Amino acid sequence: TGYEAADGFVVLAGGMAREQETTNCPRYICTIRQSLVDSGVFSVDGDRYHLTQDYSFNSPSQAASVMMARSANGRIEWKDESGRTLKEIQEAVVNDE
Repeated sequence: TGYEAADGFVVLAGGMAREQETTNCPRYICTIRQSLVDSGVFSVDGDRYHLTQDYSFNSPSQAASVMMARSANGRIEWKDESGRTLKEIQEAVVNDE
């Protein structure tokens, strides 16, 4: 669970992330993930990590990639409770203006 913020995308504490990185996980994403483990922001919970605090990522895609341990388009991966993608929500806001 998360939300867009002025400086990126915030994932809320308690969010679950894949522990094992995929073979195509970009190196910079792996580096971010390791720094989150090292700093205690990610803690091991079975075969997953969970966020111990709210964490702000640079973008929705960076947030999705870190949480999913692979390349990801955050505008498509992040969805609201109705199943609308972040992209659809953003486009609806633009069309309403």
